[in-house]
Amino acid sequence: MTIYTEIAFRDMEASPAVEELIRRRVAKLETVFNQVAACRVIVEAPHKHRIRGNLFHVRIDLSTPQSEIVSSRDVGVNVAHEQLNVALRDAFAAARKQLLKHKEKIRLDYHLPDTLPTGIVKDIFHVDDYGILETSEGREIYFHRNSVVEGNFDKVIVGDILRFAEELGEKGPQASSVHATGRHKKHGGTEQLKEGSA
Repeated sequence: MTIYTEIAFRDMEASPAVEELIRRRVAKLETVFNQVAACRVIVEAPHKHRIRGNLFHVRIDLSTPQSEIVSSRDVGVNVAHEQLNVALRDAFAAARKQLLKHKEKIRLDYHLPDTLPTGIVKDIFHVDDYGILETSEGREIYFHRNSVVEGNFDKVIVGDILRFAEELGEKGPQASSVHATGRHKKHGGTEQLKEGSA
């Protein structure tokens, strides 16, 4: 999944070279946590000092299915932030650290999702990034690619049995988090472990 990225410059000229550097750093964040849906980066040079020049301020907002993450490196924190590349490096390092903490929190929160209800994948649309679960009561629950914990959406197939947490979305019930169980429903109605599953 490619992270949707917005870049804004304040009180300074926009720079294609800086934009390219930011996009490369955003791509590296995806290797840390592949459920980041969007990233907004604001680069600002708010203070002009007669001796030290500009102290850059970089703010990074990350959107994930579970929460919003904000990383900011403000002026005055580090004199080295007179250099934009250093301010960017530090801001993205902080964002990476927060993503790792967020990933660990999700792992702990959802490590044993046995209390969650299960549903069978009725339809899956990999190209359009969504699928439909059918519950044991026959209800249909929408789920999005970003709702699949651990980024396993591309491995989901029709007939998979998934655990999910339900919430009310704009168009009806939807799954806010979906977990693979490693089980697949046979046509005869019984369940079996998928190959390679424990």
